[in-house]
Amino acid sequence: MAIALEVVKGVYERFAEGDMDWFLKLCSEDIEWVVNGPSTLEKCRAFHGISGVRKFLDILGDSWEFNSFEPCKFFEDNMTVVVLGEETGVYKASGEPFQNRWAHVFEVQEERIVSFREFLCHWTAGQKPPAMHW
Repeated sequence: MAIALEVVKGVYERFAEGDMDWFLKLCSEDIEWVVNGPSTLEKCRAFHGISGVRKFLDILGDSWEFNSFEPCKFFEDNMTVVVLGEETGVYKASGEPFQNRWAHVFEVQEERIVSFREFLCHWTAGQKPPAMHW
């Protein structure tokens, strides 16, 4: 298994365990973290550095409660790793359910994430994504 893939899988393991301190240790000091998606979602913007990733995690923790979070497919090319996945949950403020599918693109250098890009498809309440098999 390549180093970049190991690092990225570690990100998901730490996130699933709720170990945000270790998760942040996997990020470079000057990481660029960008979430592309609906502008109505506070998390859909650019974050910079460890403090930016902390801000992203705070927004996520304050806004969403996850029922499931599943990276489904991993693709690796040298120091770039692309992960396709999906998640479900509810908005904490309203209790409204959501379902997301996403692609995450990681760039890894010296065993640290230097860049993260999320491309998010987002459905809420009664909306349903098209049927799909991973």
